[in-house]
Amino acid sequence: MSAVLATAALLAPGTAVASPGAAPAGGAAAYPARNHAPAAPADLRTTDPDARCAADGSPVAVRGLTPVLHATLTDPDGDAVTATFTLRDGASGKRLWGAVTSAAQVSGADHAVRVPEGLLQDGRTYEWRVQAKDAKGRKSATVRCRIAVDATAPAAPEVSAVAGAAAVYVEDGTAGGIGVAGDLRFEAAAASGTVAFLYEDLQTRTRLELPAGETGLTYRYVPTVAGPQWVRLTAVDAAGNVSAERFYRFTVDSPSRDARWLLDERSGAVAADLTGTRPFALSASTTWTGGVLADLANRPTDGALLFDEPGDSATTAQAAVDAAGSYSVLAFVRLDETGTARTAVSQDSARGAAFELGTRTDGCPEGTAECWAFTVPGADADAAPAVAVSAVPVTAGSWVMLAGLRDAGAGTVQLNVCDLGSASAPGEGDTVRGTAVPAPTSASAAGPFRLGAALADGAHARTWAGAVSALRTYDGVLGTPQQFMACMSGS
Repeated sequence: MSAVLATAALLAPGTAVASPGAAPAGGAAAYPARNHAPAAPADLRTTDPDARCAADGSPVAVRGLTPVLHATLTDPDGDAVTATFTLRDGASGKRLWGAVTSAAQVSGADHAVRVPEGLLQDGRTYEWRVQAKDAKGRKSATVRCRIAVDATAPAAPEVSAVAGAAAVYVEDGTAGGIGVAGDLRFEAAAASGTVAFLYEDLQTRTRLELPAGETGLTYRYVPTVAGPQWVRLTAVDAAGNVSAERFYRFTVDSPSRDARWLLDERSGAVAADLTGTRPFALSASTTWTGGVLADLANRPTDGALLFDEPGDSATTAQAAVDAAGSYSVLAFVRLDETGTARTAVSQDSARGAAFELGTRTDGCPEGTAECWAFTVPGADADAAPAVAVSAVPVTAGSWVMLAGLRDAGAGTVQLNVCDLGSASAPGEGDTVRGTAVPAPTSASAAGPFRLGAALADGAHARTWAGAVSALRTYDGVLGTPQQFMACMSGS
């Protein structure tokens, strides 16, 4: 007793003595921190296909019969946690599997278990539940996820051509052309549960989502090549089941050749069109010379027109292309004098030229003073023309094939150039595709087809200085393979 009294005597006046069970003088911080229960499981999801559980409790479609169930578990104290999974029948609530407990993992880890075989059945709905528990035995709230098993693939969809577009690409038929748009209708089978189509053609592979409440959609098809084409289409349901394939064949028409001039006469005042409809009449000063094949392939009979005086030209009596539509102009040309803008091929219009194929000294690729160009004015006289240029160098004395393409459907113009070179410096012979540039709407032009110059204010402008060996026109956009073959033939 004396020892206790002695200790008490040492306390300062007014100092409280801690009684058993009272808070220590250091305050609440001197007690161990209170342990909390884990947070409710989050990010619930299933596999086959990978899908997150719906927040509103609606069933998530599952196509596999042994999906993996996932949940992310966290603990506010940072303790390791385990997950307890159970599976119940969606209609009766009867427990079918579990409780299955995952291994303990650090807070924030993903926990997953796979449903064993033999439990799930196609067409049935189920509910799985998950609860977290920390090392001290505290448990979270139980979180639920409903799944609907759908292991049946939808029926194959239907494909049909839609009337009303520029082209109607009917099955096993021939229509349209490069750049000529057509509409295809994709329709899912009734009550198939289709939510999207998997689409594939020669140029495209994509997934097309069905609008909510719709069973079909219309797809705008714009071909970039001519010849036989195909479309593969499958239907996909919400569970990711894929239908059998619908294979749809058709042919994209090749543009017909309107005219072709070989320019092999080597004499006279007329250059014949092989179709017999649009011969060129030569001006009095225009002369003949050897063509691209005479220079590069030792074929002395190959001819060309030489333009070496300001008055040189060759014109047809009527237009060769529909300037308001899609067309292609291919010309083998040789430029002998560089340094100024020149036109080898053009077609007259009421305001000047409906198009010009030649060279420019403005708007060329960076670092280039002169470039090959395809210039197409619009119907609006005040609007700037569309100008497609090429990065293929302009070299005096070298032959090239110029391919000017106007795609009315896409609203673009493009210039492709095949560099053939000269006898002393042969070119690669490859067709170099230029960039398609937006083009304004063009007006029809019924004026003559012209070689050696463009028409401006009723007079010759941008006169050519060199030769034109052969040329062709088409009533549509010519494909790259056809352009390559034309370049290799040299005519």
